Amino acid sequence: MIRATLYAGLPAFLFLAACGTQNDYTAANAHSHNDYEQDMPFEQAFHAGFGSVEADVFLRKGELFVAHDAADIRQDRTLNALYLKPIASSGNGRKLQLLIDLKTGADSTLPILEKQLAQYPGITAGSEAGKEAEVKVVISGSRPDPEKWAESPAFIYFDGRPGEEYSAAALEKTGLISDSFRNYTDWDGKQPMDGQVKEQLRKVVQNAHELGKPFRFWAVPDTPLAWELMTELGVDYINTDKIAALADWLKKPR
Repeated sequence: MIRATLYAGLPAFLFLAACGTQNDYTAANAHSHNDYEQDMPFEQAFHAGFGSVEADVFLRKGELFVAHDAADIRQDRTLNALYLKPIASSGNGRKLQLLIDLKTGADSTLPILEKQLAQYPGITAGSEAGKEAEVKVVISGSRPDPEKWAESPAFIYFDGRPGEEYSAAALEKTGLISDSFRNYTDWDGKQPMDGQVKEQLRKVVQNAHELGKPFRFWAVPDTPLAWELMTELGVDYINTDKIAALADWLKKPR
């Protein structure tokens, strides 16, 4: 088994090239957290150039709905309507990560999701034979056991966690490694961070890169100082609810 925090089989520079130095960050390194709560789900983040969007998904009566809580489910807010159809129609060849946070059990929800995705060759094309499709679908939230990940279609990846142990087959299906920022610090993003804590966070990111995997923190303060910290740490996706503000910040010289 391979432990995410300890394995160092791949040189970090192989993955760090994706974001390079602080000055190399663009909107492609931005992740729209709970994107469905934006005024224009998917469209706003996509047109801002974001490289990743997140949708929380519930299974109800055979349909997949996008909502933060079960009480928020609305008949017109399906995964198909808000994400799959718009993404399939966008087709401009740009890489995009669709992070789907399953809010209902994987055993019941994942087969329905796989069936819906299979209806969109524009999303899944290129995922066969070890290739990565233009749209990378990563499953988070209610994930199946890692030993079952290899049973999913080639167009499905999973969101790993630091400290989890993976077989070689499970690691192949790990599309991202994420963790809560609050597992390490209660920093509020309003003043410089303690150097010792920063080094601990940097090591977490480096461990993911040594596995050849991109990394994201969630529950990070949504401030310019925190965005700057993310670039210093080398994270691959900067988490935000402030699409326009982060997009503008990333355009500025640093």
